[in-house]
Amino acid sequence: MKLKLKIKSGALQFTVFIAVLIALLLAGLVLYAYTFIYMKEQSKGAIENIQIADIGIQSLLEQKELNIDTAKIDFLKKENQIIKTHLSQWGVFQKGITITQYRKKRFIKTAIIGSLLTADKSPTLYLQETHNGLSVVGNTKIKGTAYLPSQGVNSGYIAGNSYYGSQLIYGKIEKSTSELPKLEKTFLDAVNFYLKEYKIEHQESYINLGSSIKITNSFKNETKGFYSENPITIENKMLSGNIIIKSEISIKIKKTALLKDLILIAPIIEIEDETIGCFQAIASRKIVVGKKCNLSYPSALMLFQDNKNSITENANYSSTPDNQIFIDTGSNIRGSVIYLQTKEKSDFLTQLILEKDSKIKGQVYCNGNFDIRGTVSGSVYTKQFTANQAGSIFVNHIYNATIENENIPEIYGSIIFEQEPKTVLKWLY
Repeated sequence: MKLKLKIKSGALQFTVFIAVLIALLLAGLVLYAYTFIYMKEQSKGAIENIQIADIGIQSLLEQKELNIDTAKIDFLKKENQIIKTHLSQWGVFQKGITITQYRKKRFIKTAIIGSLLTADKSPTLYLQETHNGLSVVGNTKIKGTAYLPSQGVNSGYIAGNSYYGSQLIYGKIEKSTSELPKLEKTFLDAVNFYLKEYKIEHQESYINLGSSIKITNSFKNETKGFYSENPITIENKMLSGNIIIKSEISIKIKKTALLKDLILIAPIIEIEDETIGCFQAIASRKIVVGKKCNLSYPSALMLFQDNKNSITENANYSSTPDNQIFIDTGSNIRGSVIYLQTKEKSDFLTQLILEKDSKIKGQVYCNGNFDIRGTVSGSVYTKQFTANQAGSIFVNHIYNATIENENIPEIYGSIIFEQEPKTVLKWLY
């Protein structure tokens, strides 16, 4: 007797449905596992992009030469991971860019780079050897390591005032040399280029100062700027980022302007009273900072005088003659103030004046004459001091001024010296 078993069509459909469902679940699990691994790798790659960017920045801190083009770092050997760096001049500092890429994920890190100085080891004062010793008068205070000429330091006398401190130098005294510590070798070439040759090359790189109240350009983009053969006045504007503004005559900054991280270039730069900002000013004739201005770190004031073959000018002891940086009463500068000239013969003209109750927190570098009446917290490198008091000029005298190394960070950055290691002054955007 034969048994005939018949499977109903509904049961067959149910079996097929279960098989398809299991196949879909398995496919889903496979897809999930693949997606999870892929996302994990992408996330890991993104994290490594950020970490490796720090390696790129560190390589730039050790790099001696500037890059014309972006360079690929070859010490990193990893599949699908690329790292490129670029080191260029940015005003008186340097700008470092690191680009890391893992597959399609890209990360860019940018920074302003300068020399690394330490408060307790770097010179608080470096007075060039001119065979003329330093004289301190009144309530002057110098605290930290002082490099002085062979004649050393003594108490001076100006307008009935002698020295009132308990020590001439509150710190160690070392002997200076006949030259100031050398700046990085490309520094002067870069400043010359900005003043004499820099132009905006492409129309798309221009910004229209009259078109918008607020203009921002990321340092991840190409540099943009504004150029004029006429005087420029900046007011009622918020300008920030990778921007250079140049005039062949002068630039005036009103207190209604808020400038951040950009560069200003002109023969004459004037900053109105009570201006607030963070920028670099590079001039060839004169820089005037008004009363109660507040420039945050890392700002820079740079005056370069190519006067080696020029006829010596008549003395002019007014507050703002040409060939001078003048910082008026109550102003605070956090960063670097630099005066450079090409002539080597000493004179009695004052090239840098820091007025009473004004402060520089950072660094002063002056290969001319510095009349300090306020406070420098950080370091001063100068060829000579002058004190314009009681109708006379006292050479290598400091009168009622302070140079100290206490009210600064233990480690800070400055303009780039030839023999000093580098550090990041500020991370950019």
